[in-house]
Amino acid sequence: MIRIGIIGLGEMGFNHTRVFSNQEEVEIVSICDINKSQLEKTQRIFRIGKTYTDYKLMIANENLDAVVIAVPTSKHEQVAIDCINERIHILLEKPIADTLENADRIIAAANKNKVKLLIGHIERFNPAISKLKAFLDENFLGGIYLINTIRVGPYPKRLRDVGVLVDLAVHDLDIIQHLASDIKQIFSNVMFAEKRPIYSKVLFKLKNEVTGSSEFSWVSPKRERRMVIFGAKGVLEADYQHQTLIFYENGENFGETLESKSLEYHQSILLAGNISEGRVIQYPIKKQEPLLLEIRHFIDCIINDKEPNISPLEARKALFLALKVLESGTKNEVVFI
Repeated sequence: MIRIGIIGLGEMGFNHTRVFSNQEEVEIVSICDINKSQLEKTQRIFRIGKTYTDYKLMIANENLDAVVIAVPTSKHEQVAIDCINERIHILLEKPIADTLENADRIIAAANKNKVKLLIGHIERFNPAISKLKAFLDENFLGGIYLINTIRVGPYPKRLRDVGVLVDLAVHDLDIIQHLASDIKQIFSNVMFAEKRPIYSKVLFKLKNEVTGSSEFSWVSPKRERRMVIFGAKGVLEADYQHQTLIFYENGENFGETLESKSLEYHQSILLAGNISEGRVIQYPIKKQEPLLLEIRHFIDCIINDKEPNISPLEARKALFLALKVLESGTKNEVVFI
């Protein structure tokens, strides 16, 4: 039985408590939050025996195997390293930290103490993204040449100590690299409110010459989470929220005889106008809660001594790119990675 504690009971911490409470290999030994009202509410709902307002007392007293850390981002480094030094495995909510220096300290401590460190990039576990990756691995689209993403919604009611880029952009920046290639060039516009980024439109180029754009926003009343990937054979559109994957076929079915990475390949599609409307196919997806899949992976890593499929270095790279988007928007210039 894995003895686990939950540190931070905001929206994500509460949901972690909900899901972990139904895992037979796990006992939630204790929960911790400085908000006594939220602490008592969570204890009552999930019938948890012990509560703390000081996480240091919890990790000193409870002989924990693992913790979930879902505190504000600026507190990640301190809380994570305190737990790591006790050789407690960690599921740390994304982003890994608020700064690269703090991320490096967390990673170094985890490596030194040989603890499992899974960063909660939950979209890696989204069934729509898993299906999309399987299609791309099979070269379903032929050569891809364009990726567009959108991740927008209203300003979060929950406390956020970082802006929209560190909070939201890390998701799509990670997924873009997970599916396609490393980002090598960024240009962005950023909107601020009280010095905090609340909106950004980003243009990027990957090392394999794929281009694209991303939009991140806390100023939209409409919540959207989508990724659209363009290739010679058509377009795949993944909807994170509804877990759908739709293929819009290029009726020309062009590009079969050319190497997908050749200049002629892309010019033959884009410049010669070899694109027309074809079939529209929605592929079936077994809908599952990404948080449950993430937690099952964390449990598996502990029980079977596996490495997390999202490495701390990948999480650091997502933070690095989000900060580069901010740098580009602040300086109003292209940033090369």
